This record gives sequence, C-alpha cells and structure tokens, in this order.
Amino acid sequence: MKRNLYFFQVNYPYGKSAHLPYTAAQISAYAFADNDVAGNYRLENIFFLRESVDDILKKIANPSVAAFSTYIWNSNFNKEVARRIKEKYPDCIVIFGGHHVAPGGDMLNDCPYIDYLLHGEGEIIFRRLLRSLIGLEKTEEIPGISMRTENGILSNPQMISEECNFPSPYLNGYFDKILAENPDTEFMALIETSRGCPNSCAYCDWSNMKSKIRKFPIERIYGEIEWLGKNKVYGLGGADSNFGMFARDKEITQKIIEVKEKTGYPVKFQTSYAKNSTRTVFDIGMMLEKSGMNKGITLSFQSMSKEALKNIGRENISIEYYSELMKLYNDAGVATYTELIMGLPGETYESLADGVDELLRLGQHNSIYFHNCEWLPCSIMGQKDYVEKYKIKTSRIPLHQPHRETDDANEIPEESFVVTSTYSMTPDDWKKMNLFSAIVHSCHHMGLLQFFALYLYNEGICSYKEFYSSLLDFALLNPDTVIGSVFTEIGELLNKVTEEKGTLCISDERFGKVQWPFEEYAYLCMIYENERFYNEITKFLDHFGIEKEVYSELLKFQRIIIKRPFDKHISISSSYDFADYFMRLIDGKEATIRKEKNSIEIEAKPFDSWASFARVVAWYGRKDSFSTYIRAASVNKTSIFETE
Repeated sequence: MKRNLYFFQVNYPYGKSAHLPYTAAQISAYAFADNDVAGNYRLENIFFLRESVDDILKKIANPSVAAFSTYIWNSNFNKEVARRIKEKYPDCIVIFGGHHVAPGGDMLNDCPYIDYLLHGEGEIIFRRLLRSLIGLEKTEEIPGISMRTENGILSNPQMISEECNFPSPYLNGYFDKILAENPDTEFMALIETSRGCPNSCAYCDWSNMKSKIRKFPIERIYGEIEWLGKNKVYGLGGADSNFGMFARDKEITQKIIEVKEKTGYPVKFQTSYAKNSTRTVFDIGMMLEKSGMNKGITLSFQSMSKEALKNIGRENISIEYYSELMKLYNDAGVATYTELIMGLPGETYESLADGVDELLRLGQHNSIYFHNCEWLPCSIMGQKDYVEKYKIKTSRIPLHQPHRETDDANEIPEESFVVTSTYSMTPDDWKKMNLFSAIVHSCHHMGLLQFFALYLYNEGICSYKEFYSSLLDFALLNPDTVIGSVFTEIGELLNKVTEEKGTLCISDERFGKVQWPFEEYAYLCMIYENERFYNEITKFLDHFGIEKEVYSELLKFQRIIIKRPFDKHISISSSYDFADYFMRLIDGKEATIRKEKNSIEIEAKPFDSWASFARVVAWYGRKDSFSTYIRAASVNKTSIFETE
C-alpha cells in the first residue's frame, strides 16, 4: 500500500490571480521520477492557497509525509498546519525546506512537530530523504539535512549541486489537476532557464546558495512555454537570477512571444534581469516592448553609496554605462525602472538622497523602486557575525506584501523583519529615508510635481535633491495641507514600525480593498484632492522665483497634464512648448524652452471608480509612468506660429 504524501506551497491570492506552486511541483516531479519513490508513495495533493487549517485537515487522510516549501509569506501558516497535522497524525513525517529555513538545526528545537529540515536546493535531497524513509538510504548521510539523533541535532553541510536536467512539472502533469479545479483563476507561472547566481549580495537569499550557474535544457524550456500557451496561463515569471546573461535568452524570449502571438498566452512576462545589464537585455526589452509583453526593464543599483556597496559585496555598472543604457531605452521608448534598497549597512539619509539626485540627473524619470531592506535568515546578512559587525537591528512587523487584500480576522499573520537601524543609520534616519522616497515617487515618478522639478533643474535653479527635500520639509511643517496631512500620517505610521506596532502598508476603502505602499497611497490621496493640492502647493513653488508668465503657464500645464479617473477630454492651450520641452527632458535629451503658442487635445477614457483608477494607474502603471498625459500631449500638440 502506497504512503500518502501532501505538499504545501501556499501563497496569497491577488484578486482572481494566483501563483502555481512551482517549487513543490518541481521537487515532486524529480522525486517521483525515481521508481522506488513512485512505487511506495502517492502525491495526494499540492496545497497552493491559504485556507483555514480546519478545512485543510478535512482534505487530508492518513498522511505519511507532509512537506512544506517555506518562505516569508507562508512561514507561520506552514508551522501551524504542520503542528495540527502532527497533533492529529503523530506518525506523519513533517519536512520543512525553502528559503525561510535558516541554516543549522535550531528550528527543530523551536518546532518539535518538525522532523527534518532541508537546506539548499531541494530536488536531490528530498528524493533521497523519501528513499531513506523506506530503508533504501541512510538518512544521516544525506547532505543539507538537519535531524534529531540520539546524540542531539545533526546538521549536514549543504550539497554543492551541479545537476539541472530535472523533469518538468508542467510537462509531467503536476499542474493539470490544479488548472482543472480552478478554471476561473488567472494563474501566474514560473519557469527556470538557468539556476544559480554569480553575485553574493549580502541581503539576498541567493547569496548563500553554493552552486554554479547551470542551464536548463532548451527542449524543456520550449516545451514548458508551449504548455503555458496551450493551457492559457495568464502570466509568466522567470525564476532566473540574471535573465539576459546568456545569448540564448533572446531565443527563449522570441519563443515566448511566438507562443503568445499564436495562443494569446502568456499575456505578460516578467523576470529578474542580469544585474550588469548588457546589450542582450536591451534587445530582450525591445522584443517584449514590441509584443506588448514588457513589464519594465530593471536597471539595478540597490545603492549609490560606495560604502554600502562594499559592505554588501555588490558592484554596480558604471555611471557612464548606466547613462548610455538610459539613452538607448529612452530613444526606443522602452520603460525602465531602477531599484534602490533603503537601510543597507553604510547607507545614510544623505547618501540615499544624493543617490536619488544622481539617478534623476542621469535621466531616470520613469520609476525608482525603493525597497526597505529585510533581514532574511538564509542570506549572508542573516548570519550572526554579520549582524554584529554592522550593528543591524530589525523591527518585526506584519508581512510587507503590498497590494494583497486585507487579512481576514482569522488569518494566521506572517512577519517581516525590516532593518531600521545600522551602524550608519538611526531609526530617525530610516524614517526620513522612507518619507523622502515616498515624496520622490509620488510627486516625481507619478508626476504630481515632476514638471516643476524638471524645469527647475534644467534651468539651473535647484537640484532634484534640493527640490524634494525642501518639499518634504514643507509637507511636515504644514500638516493642514493635503500633502502635509498624508505625509504626517505616513510619518506616524513609520514611528509605529520602529516600535514594532505598525506596518509599511495602509488600506483605504476609497481606493479598493488592497494594502497600498506608502508612496502609492500618498499619490492617491493627493490626486483625490488635486484641486486643493495644487492650490496649496503654490505656497511652496512661489519660493523658487520662476519668471511670472512661465510660472503661471507651467502651473496650469502641470495641473492639467495629470491623469484623473473621470477625465473624458483634455484640452490645453499654452504660450510655451511645454509638451516637447518636457518630453525631451524625460527622454534624456537637451531642451530649451521656446515661447510658442500651441494647443493640445486628448481624448481620455474615464474609469468607472476610484478603485479601478488606483489599481490601473497607481499599481499596474507605476513602472511605465502611466499617471500623466505627457506622451500623448507631445504627439497631439498643434503649434500656432505667430508671424511678425
């Protein structure tokens, strides 16, 4: 009689979207390719959605093995499910693996209901563990395993893996049941074209993975892409650490596009691109842009501080190369975004603000993603000696996972450990970093004051850092204004985070039942009261001494060019060529403002609610500056030249 095996890789749904449990299926596909495993075990179910524990227990019968793929979004949930399974079925073997299983065996002391911990890549050691449970191998000889023995807890060193020719979970039917039982779900899938990472960034889970980069067979990759199209899987994500590193990645991208053109699926493709971005990545971005599948190209920095980069073992591309890439992407009209991490050891508020100023000067007006550094147990930063060396302190808060719906009252809460203090940063510095990043993103990259900042910098009146740092000061000194009210509120919430009493997201029923990151929430609050916002902000803008006529016309242009949810027809008349002027600046080109009468007429498609506007513009559109009409304005401008 075969033994019942249950696998858990649960995640939160996003509306009608959900992730296919790739890790659980991949590990299962490899395990059951072994005849001894297939002959002695039966994979009864892969649980992929968070359900009540009582409902899960009703779906389990006589479990012999319960395996859990564990990460930050399901760690506590998995522990509670495992505890309840062990309580009801004490003979069931409970196995935990994944990036949230820390090195060593301490987790076994904290969780007596767990029998085995697996560290590192899971396929080989999981198969060997299943074989050992039926007496075909010695468990204590399996690499990357922690277990209890008569002499205490045994933790074996991780295996340095070189294998990559694993059977495909897609092509071997491991998702067929899930798709059949959930026909109305828009599934997001993952594929691996390679595994491993050449970098050792201290904050990242991949930093401790002891393996070289290996390529998956191209036949498997093409077969999976065709399967995804045939089965109408909505979205595709790449699990590679550096997609675009290899020349064949262009061929893989072309295959994705061909399948999309043939079947309509997958609709979008998103991945982690090669950190030192190459021409290959640019070519891939162009291919995806032309096919309508591009979700933004990452030009990754993490920090502009040399001290922080040294501390995390990171090297950035040169500023000259970044500038060259920005020009290539801007000329081609391809959306890019740059990522920065706040709270890295060695970073200060001044170095962050200086770094943002430099990126804006280099032309990154599309989007900067600001992430808070999170402490992860399997990273280099997760090690005790690293924490002590750089005096890292964290705040334990509810899971930081923006855009998911608010938790049910009976939900098992998950946690994030956000770095809020280091040797170079106090909690107050961390708070100021977050406020500065939120005001830059909401007012520059989402357009609310972008055109004033562009004009003032280009005309040599003030730097971007000066503009946005003084704007933040204005907001905090004027709490009765729209901008002051929202940034005062965010400041109070950040204080609660440092006290471990708050979270980095906020909900507001005006904008739907999702949790908004602070920068998007700030933007939505200001656009919700945009008339009042622009009336009040003149008190700040007046101080820059812009020539009176230009100032009046620019304020009118800035107000009208911002998208609002119920716009139908946009009409702009101006005595200056603002549309061409700002479009050139956004595209990284030199520009001189010309006095030229012109008119702009744009037909807009109104949204049916603030919630749908928030979702499409603030959430989906943040990577491609979807919040203004500037590109449409530059196309629809009609100039009226005066003759002498």
